[in-house]
Amino acid sequence: QRDWVGKLPPTEFAMNSASSATTGYALFVLNNGRMPTSMVWHSDSEFPGVRIFAQRIKDAILRAHDAIITARVKQTLTSNRKRADSPFATGDLVYL
Repeated sequence: QRDWVGKLPPTEFAMNSASSATTGYALFVLNNGRMPTSMVWHSDSEFPGVRIFAQRIKDAILRAHDAIITARVKQTLTSNRKRADSPFATGDLVYL
């Protein structure tokens, strides 16, 4: 893939706008105190090239977001497969 550099900003945007399973917050919220506005337009543009460019970026962000979610699910499943049940039961004495 040769156009990966152009896909970095939308991928970064998708990662920063995705909620963390650990914190429950998106990085945008923690860094800026708010989420950036989504790329939704309700009026026609005089400049169709701008709209086409923006739509491509929006599509890339959505694809990157989907890829991140898919990767997180795969990583969780892989990680959970390796985990074993705890050999300790409630009330067992253990050394710390």
